[in-house]
Amino acid sequence: MLNYFFFVRNELSYDTYHTAADRLYRVAIDIQSRADNRVFAQTSAPLAAALQRDFPQIEKAVRLVKQSNQLVTYGPGKSFYERTFYLADPQILEVFTLPLVKGNAQTALNRPGTLIITEELAKKYFGNTEPLGKILKVNQEPFEVTGILKNLPYNSHLKMDLITSLATWNKQDWYKKDVAENWHSTMFYTYIKVKEQVNIPAFEKQIKTAANKYVREQIKDWGVTYHYFLQPVKAIHLHSQLKDEAEVPGNAINVYILIVVAVLIIFIASLNYINLTTAQSANRAKEVGVRKVIGATKKALMMQFLCESLLLTFMALVLALAIVFLTRPLFEALSGQTYAFALLFTPQFILTLLGLTGLVGIAAAIYPALVLASFRPVTVLKGSLSLGAKGGGLRQALVVCQFTISLMLLVGTMMVYRQLNFMKDQNLGFEKEQMLVLPVRGTSMADNYEQIKSEFQRHPAVVSATTSASVPGQEVQNFAVSLKDEADDKGQSMYYLFTDFDFLKTYGIPIIAGRNFDKTIQTDKESAFLINEKAVKAFGWATPEEAIGKKLAAGFGGDGEIIGVYKDFHYRSLQAPIEPLIMAMVPWRLNTISLRLNTKDLPATMAFVQKKWQELFPQNPYEYAFLDEEFNKQYQADEKIGRIFLVFTAIAIFIACLGLFGLATFVAQQRTKEIGVRKVLGASVSSIVSLVSKDFVKLVLVSFVIATPLSYVLIGKWLENFASRIAISWEVFVIAGLALLVMALLTVSYQSIRAALANPVNSLRNE
Repeated sequence: MLNYFFFVRNELSYDTYHTAADRLYRVAIDIQSRADNRVFAQTSAPLAAALQRDFPQIEKAVRLVKQSNQLVTYGPGKSFYERTFYLADPQILEVFTLPLVKGNAQTALNRPGTLIITEELAKKYFGNTEPLGKILKVNQEPFEVTGILKNLPYNSHLKMDLITSLATWNKQDWYKKDVAENWHSTMFYTYIKVKEQVNIPAFEKQIKTAANKYVREQIKDWGVTYHYFLQPVKAIHLHSQLKDEAEVPGNAINVYILIVVAVLIIFIASLNYINLTTAQSANRAKEVGVRKVIGATKKALMMQFLCESLLLTFMALVLALAIVFLTRPLFEALSGQTYAFALLFTPQFILTLLGLTGLVGIAAAIYPALVLASFRPVTVLKGSLSLGAKGGGLRQALVVCQFTISLMLLVGTMMVYRQLNFMKDQNLGFEKEQMLVLPVRGTSMADNYEQIKSEFQRHPAVVSATTSASVPGQEVQNFAVSLKDEADDKGQSMYYLFTDFDFLKTYGIPIIAGRNFDKTIQTDKESAFLINEKAVKAFGWATPEEAIGKKLAAGFGGDGEIIGVYKDFHYRSLQAPIEPLIMAMVPWRLNTISLRLNTKDLPATMAFVQKKWQELFPQNPYEYAFLDEEFNKQYQADEKIGRIFLVFTAIAIFIACLGLFGLATFVAQQRTKEIGVRKVLGASVSSIVSLVSKDFVKLVLVSFVIATPLSYVLIGKWLENFASRIAISWEVFVIAGLALLVMALLTVSYQSIRAALANPVNSLRNE
């Protein structure tokens, strides 16, 4: 359980390391249009400055822009893709706790082309040489290293390895023209540090319509509303599932489920202790009787039994700590997280652990102590106390509790894996198998993407090739869009995927109205759009054919005509619904090559692709991925929870079966003489095994009746997190119930058969 404590604590402690964590908030936006409303983690470029200017409650405001997988080079020999590259305002070091181990925090980001990197990256690129003042190239652009950042803790929702000044963009014409004062784009994460004693609910109401001061008439004409709201930074990891999150967030429900399950497992173990202790109570009856005769009080006896329980519990704690250290690598691989075991030696943790251990020890022992201390010495010493008579009904109730919990966990585990397999096997609306994806970062393909495709297609195993800004399973950009020449049109926000002529053909996505992009038509390259079925509905058209020929004004600066409608496909995970998606051709945005392969001789094909890559992109590291594997990576968090849940379930069932084994042993001992008499009278081994086992089978059946409706309700709530999900089928409960019944029978049968095969002479010789 300690390993799971570390996992849960890690999930609950995200971003608590900031010194002003309670005053840090992210500003998010809810954009409501005629079609729907969408909630984004990112906001517009001018928002941060406007908030700080208009609201005195704000101490500092900062913007961040994430640029994933940038090509970073140093000299001729070191070239890597770095996943977490951010542009930020200089005050980022004043808002967040980001200590520099080298460099001046006041000036590190105060001019264009400056760069802060982590200690880990400094070691990676510069070794033991002084990094300050060195030049790193990011996508062939030079940046001066002006600061070395202490490696961030794992439990941060912002993974920042490189941070450059946002002033770097100020000299870019596209930024000044289309972004800097554009209230309608969403590409900046906006964070604020509020002053102390600020009334957050009241302040949040004030900023809700902050954009109205600057673009009220424009958003009114579009028929949209912008509503801003605050998210505590400490709550983002577990409680934020917005569009365009900086990192894949956690899931609060899963964490709470794990907490409950951990408590239930401890509860099962405690039930075992209570069950077996009360069942074995008569074995200590004479001890209690003698102690009472010589003057022991009930209080003293209770203290003795409580101390015994506490001693056992603390011995278990020592053993658990040893197991934690031994299994740490396995659990880190299981959970996908790294844990700081220095936590074990903090006073807070030690006191908490000792307190919980003591509480469990006392809670588990208090009822057995009351039972044992309440024996009457006269009854005990006369030998008239029925062995194990006290608490028979309670023991049965405790067994039912154990197996109810175990059955719920088993059903839950089966449903988790069924849902994951469903998502992996679902028809996504495109062909993801045999698709090789090659990211091209830091190098433009705008002028030669067709030539690059043809070079790869020289190999006969390369069936088809296309280039795009992203592929299914990766991020797609969001821009505003409106119908041109439509007086009553109200703008809305939609996703865009930038592609070339061959994307639909390569991915096997059918056109259902109109036509695909055509290389022979020049306007297709400059002013044509393809939309999906969801976009047709969002614009309010009755049929796909009605959309053909309509004019669109796109938020990224391109206007054009809808020439085709393609069938909906899942460009994001099945956890999210399919939303409107527009395809357009913008060559300078193309940064990914997709190759459909014939995999008959895959090693030779891959060798050709690598050699061709090195010819075409000699400065870029060769990286590749198969699309089906990449797409399924979106489910890693759910798979991680599934694995943890599986281990939890195995532990719970094992503990329950251990308790059942001990109880079966005791029952067999209690009925030794009865079994001996039955054998003398001619009872068969099978009838005796059935006699001993049937009571336990009844308890498992009662557990099944209780666990089934509870599991159904809880699993239904969990499945609501998925836009595409399986139905809860009755066979899952039957399979889980039968599996648990078989395990219970196997557990009990050993003692039952042993008792049935025992020589009756040994049990009856004293009668």
